[in-house]
Amino acid sequence: MIGRILIGVLILAVIVGVLVLGQGPGASLARKPAGNAADVPGYSARNARVVETGDDGRPVYTLDARTLRQRTNDSRVQLDGPHMTFLADDGTTWNLTARAGLIHPDGSSVDLFGDVRLKGLVSDAPVQVDTSTVSFDTKTEVVTTTAPVTLERSGGRLGATGLVANLKDSTIRLESKVHGSFPPKLK
Repeated sequence: MIGRILIGVLILAVIVGVLVLGQGPGASLARKPAGNAADVPGYSARNARVVETGDDGRPVYTLDARTLRQRTNDSRVQLDGPHMTFLADDGTTWNLTARAGLIHPDGSSVDLFGDVRLKGLVSDAPVQVDTSTVSFDTKTEVVTTTAPVTLERSGGRLGATGLVANLKDSTIRLESKVHGSFPPKLK
């Protein structure tokens, strides 16, 4: 009788041992990912550079970011500290900086937000635009916002709500509530 009990306990111990060891080495110590699987990054990079080229192979715009992260839940790419440089057909260089941004999954637009600054030339005069958020359409090469903007040019300053900046043509249009002043030119 004791022999049968001992054999039963031994068989039970073998079954438990097989189940525990069958999970593989360290399986019980493996950490499971925190949160939802959709929260796990698809890829990430530090000091990243993305270059969009035209049909002629020359760069149209360059996007640099301190960090770049793609999320699997919506395929958008997050940017930290983005800096975009755009080269217009006439040779004018435009710079666009922000604290953060998002690239849409199809690459058709880049949304920038937080201390956004656009710098370039309009009619050979330096222009600087400050706002909180913009969207850059990579196909039409147009920057838009519906947020309040401040435009500085030739010592003058204009405030407005909304902006459309066609970087390809080096033109800027303020949308509404435009106000400001430019000092008179002295002879």
